[in-house]
Amino acid sequence: MKGKNQQSSSAHVDLRLKKRLETYLVFILIMVVVIIYEVFTGVFMVSWAIGGILIGFGVGILASRMYHLSWDDETNMVIGHIDKIGAVILICYLIFIFTRTYFLSQWVQGAPLTALILSLTTGTLMGNMMSTERSIRKILKTLNILV
Repeated sequence: MKGKNQQSSSAHVDLRLKKRLETYLVFILIMVVVIIYEVFTGVFMVSWAIGGILIGFGVGILASRMYHLSWDDETNMVIGHIDKIGAVILICYLIFIFTRTYFLSQWVQGAPLTALILSLTTGTLMGNMMSTERSIRKILKTLNILV
């Protein structure tokens, strides 16, 4: 019964939104494999990897707000669009993305810097994906589509 309910709720999510979440998942899996490899080869410490993922997770939760999710009555789907607050968050997020290497290179150089950036990016994608999925579930529960 649960599988049937999830299948029908998936039909109520915009295709672009689904593709974005699927893309996040693919990149997360690839980067987690790379991070684990870097940790096991001794290039990167576990504490730095976990710290980077946690910090990135917080940034991802904040960045997920750049897309405002809502229910579209015409298509009967959850859709996402960028509003004014989302545009400001997007600009701040882009500044973070482009300046993180500069600021992090003050403390870490070489391969550990790359691994730290991968950890931050992985955490950011995780936070963004989880927050978006939570918002989708909240909308669908409100409309009694997801029980």
